[in-house]
Amino acid sequence: MAKIVPFRGVRYNPDSVKDLSKVMAPPYDVISPELQDDLYARHPANVVRLILGKTSEEDGEADNRYTRAAADFEKWQEDGALMRDAEPSVYLYDQEYPIEDGTVVVRKGFMALTRIEDFSSGVVKPHEKTLSGPKTDRLNLTKACGANFSPIFSLYSDPCCALESLTRKDREQSPALEVSDDDGVKHRLWRVTDPASIEKAQELLSSKPLFIADGHHRYETALNFRNLMREKHPGYTGKELFNYVLMYFANMEDQGMLIFPTHRMIFNLEAFHLESLLEALGEHFLIDRRQIDSTDPAARAQAREELKERGRDKHVMGLFAGDETLYFLTLKDEAVMDRFFDPSSPKVLRTLDVSILHKLILEGLLDITPEAQEKQVNLKYVKNFDDPFDLVQCGEFQLAFLMNSTRMSEVRDVANAGEKMPQKSTYFYPKLLTGLVINKIAASETVEG
Repeated sequence: MAKIVPFRGVRYNPDSVKDLSKVMAPPYDVISPELQDDLYARHPANVVRLILGKTSEEDGEADNRYTRAAADFEKWQEDGALMRDAEPSVYLYDQEYPIEDGTVVVRKGFMALTRIEDFSSGVVKPHEKTLSGPKTDRLNLTKACGANFSPIFSLYSDPCCALESLTRKDREQSPALEVSDDDGVKHRLWRVTDPASIEKAQELLSSKPLFIADGHHRYETALNFRNLMREKHPGYTGKELFNYVLMYFANMEDQGMLIFPTHRMIFNLEAFHLESLLEALGEHFLIDRRQIDSTDPAARAQAREELKERGRDKHVMGLFAGDETLYFLTLKDEAVMDRFFDPSSPKVLRTLDVSILHKLILEGLLDITPEAQEKQVNLKYVKNFDDPFDLVQCGEFQLAFLMNSTRMSEVRDVANAGEKMPQKSTYFYPKLLTGLVINKIAASETVEG
């Protein structure tokens, strides 16, 4: 099944970069223009210049964000800001963060290279749809720089938590790197070179499929880059570095592994009438109206907990359209979803909360087509539970659908069935930090083993 190998990671040199937190960044796809400016200002070698360089009206084929990223990547290696480890390693990577009730949890995982597999092999399983634009962008960057700057986030299943036990002693040592991000998440990295420890990790994952949690566009980009390189090198052996990609591996049974919801914001609906929508919703949902002081943090927290509690054994979502009224929508009968799917599609896909919302409500009642949803003509996504209340009250959006988290078992079952969820069905928090370790796809090198 999955084949993983150690690699010589490229990392920031603490002798050259005194404050390593200044050169880190979140993944490229969550960086706003404002944050991009901020990251540029934090340090001249911030990794944002590699993963999401600024564009200019003067950009052309010879000078653009990709060529500038390649030049910076080479320069930073030459001047010692970045240094490549001397021997192949795997990198233990932990993230410590507080959850909503204040409890501090730690998500444990590690980074290594994994052999790129076609989805048809069943070794690597996606669960979300992708868009062509981001894949073209990431492929241009990979071709220009010859590197994986950000790891793909993957899950494996090990109820015994064997790897966590095997690496406990490594984690008791001082980390090679420890930084905090803007959200207060602590990121710790340990470098492991012991062949026995690496072999145990390889053995554990050799019999398991990998589920992509985050980074679907990056994985498909790696597939496309591999195929391009194989065309250029028809005599490839399979051990060339372009056959592998940087990946973060985490146990889906780990107590620190949590999925957060993504809420839906609706805008620009013509001739929209709330009462007409509620009347239509009443055919398929039980509707419970609750008054709420939307400006009160305690009231919003109570609403979030009630939504979670109601959703433990039913399909429930919240609807907020202003007027200090929150509506809890509880699906009456799952069978209504059969009309939207092929009979061969698995029940788990048909009855996801996000499937119910996108198919039954957005498409069926609000006439927001799948194409419009994909282009986000009337639809935006937000992560924080509090934001929808403020965004609706200020008039920026007409209504908000408040969601519960997709369950880990649903992610696994949809991927195992070879199906894909609607976009933004899962939000794995915290995001992996970019800049901890980079995989240089050196043309003359091959993997060991």
